[in-house]
Amino acid sequence: MVWFLIWIIVFLLFIVGVGLYHSRKIKSANDYIMADFSLGFFPICGSIVATTLGAAAVIGSSGMGFTTGMTWFTATSPVFIISILLAVILGTTIRKLKLYTIPDLFVRRFGKSAGLIPALVISILFMTPTFGMQLVGMGSILSTIVDIPLMSAMLIGFVICVAFTLMGGLPSVAWTDAVQSVLILLGIAVMFFVGLNYVGGIGVVIDNTPEHIMNFVGISKKEMINYLVIFGPFYLVWQTTWQRIAAAKSDKIAVRGVSIGFLLVGLVSIFAIGIGIIARQALPLDTHPDAVYTQFLSMLFHPAIGGLFMVSLFAAVLTGATSFLLSGAMNISKDIYQGWIAPGASDERMLKVSRLSVAGMALGGLGVALLIKNILAIYMVALSLSAVTMVMPVLAAMFWKRATKAGMIVSVIGALIATIIWKITGQPFGLHEIIPGLVVSLILIIVVSLFTKHSSEENVTAYYFSIKEIEDPTQMVANEGIKDIR
Repeated sequence: MVWFLIWIIVFLLFIVGVGLYHSRKIKSANDYIMADFSLGFFPICGSIVATTLGAAAVIGSSGMGFTTGMTWFTATSPVFIISILLAVILGTTIRKLKLYTIPDLFVRRFGKSAGLIPALVISILFMTPTFGMQLVGMGSILSTIVDIPLMSAMLIGFVICVAFTLMGGLPSVAWTDAVQSVLILLGIAVMFFVGLNYVGGIGVVIDNTPEHIMNFVGISKKEMINYLVIFGPFYLVWQTTWQRIAAAKSDKIAVRGVSIGFLLVGLVSIFAIGIGIIARQALPLDTHPDAVYTQFLSMLFHPAIGGLFMVSLFAAVLTGATSFLLSGAMNISKDIYQGWIAPGASDERMLKVSRLSVAGMALGGLGVALLIKNILAIYMVALSLSAVTMVMPVLAAMFWKRATKAGMIVSVIGALIATIIWKITGQPFGLHEIIPGLVVSLILIIVVSLFTKHSSEENVTAYYFSIKEIEDPTQMVANEGIKDIR
C-alpha cells in the first residue's frame, strides 16, 4: 500500500508539472486542441498507444485471454489493421485538409448542415459515455491502490482529469501519453516473461492449456463476423486517430507515428492476452476475468515494482480520458458553437469555449458514471451509431465525387433508424446492428446521390484524388473543383 501511494503521488506531481508547463505556452484554440499542428513522432506514437491501451483494454484483454484465449486477438485485430490502413492511405489527405474533427470534413464537402448530426453523435452519444467509462476504470484502480470507496475514487479521478485537461490541452495530454506508453509497453513485456518463468516455461503453458484457448479462431463464424464488424469500421472514423494525424508536424511523422503506434498496440494485445493464458496456470479458473491482471501482477512482483505498473495503468486510463474530453470538446466548440452559434467568434473566445466544452463534457461523463449502471451497453450502442452514421459518408467524401448532400443526409438518418430498429428487435439472425446499419447507409448514399443534384454549398470533389498533388490546399485553388477547403 505504501509503495502504491508513493507512485501515485509521483505521478500526480508529474502531470501537474506537465500541465503547468504547457498551460503557459497555450495562447490560442489551435494550441489547446491541436497542439498548433506541431507534434513530433514520440508524442503522436505514444499517444496512440496510451489512448488505445488504457486500463480497460489491458485488463480486459488479459481477462479475455484467461477465458477465451487467442481468438480475442483475431477478433480485435481490425482495431490496428484498419487504423494503420487509415494512416497509410488517408493520412496525407487528412493532414492537407487540416481537419479539426470528422464533422469538419462533412461541412467542407457537403455543406454546413451536414456536420450537425455527426457532431452530436460523437460529442454526446459517444465521447460522453466513453469518458464515463474511463472514470469508472480510474475509480476502480484508485480504490484498489488506496483502499477508498469507489465513488470517492471516481470523484478524485474526475477532478484530476478535468484540471489536467483544462490546464494543458492536447500538448500536455500527448506528452504524458507518450511517457505512459513506455511504462505500459515495459510493464506488459516484463510481466509476460516473468509470468512465463513463474509457471515453469512455455512448455508447461502449452501442455496445460486447452486447445480452444490456444486457437486463433476458436468461436463460430457468426460470432467472429460480429466481432470483426464491431471493431473494424468504427476505427475508420475514430476521431482520436484523425486528430493525431492532423496534429503531427509533417506527413511522414503522422503516418509513421500512427502506424507504428498501432503496430505496438497489436504487439501489446498479444502480450496481454498471453498474460491471461499464462495466469491460468497460477490462478483459480473461477477467477473473475477483470481481476486476472491485477491478481497475477500482485503474485509476480514486489509492491515497489508492481505499484509502478499498476499506477501506470491508472495514468494511461486518465490520459486516455483527457483525449476523449478534448476530442468531444472540439465537436462542441468547432462544429456546433462556431459552426452554428457564432461563426465569427474570435480565437480568444474559441479558447474559452473549448475549455468550457471540456468542463461540460466532463460533468456529463461524471453523471453517466455515477447514475447509469450498464455503461458498457450504452458505449456499445454509441459505437454502433458512430460507425453507421460516418463510415460511408467519409468514404464518399474521400473517394466519390458524385455523392450529394441529400444522399449523405438521407444515408445518415436512414442508417440511424435501421440500426436502432435492429437493436430493439433483438438483433435478428444473430447479426450485430452495425451490419444492417452500414448496408442501409451504403445503399442510400448511392441511390439518393444518383437521383439528386449537388447543392450550391457543396464542394464537389473527391478529396483523396483532388488534393494529391497540392502542397498547400488551404489557399484558393481553381482546378479540380476545389474551393477554399479550410
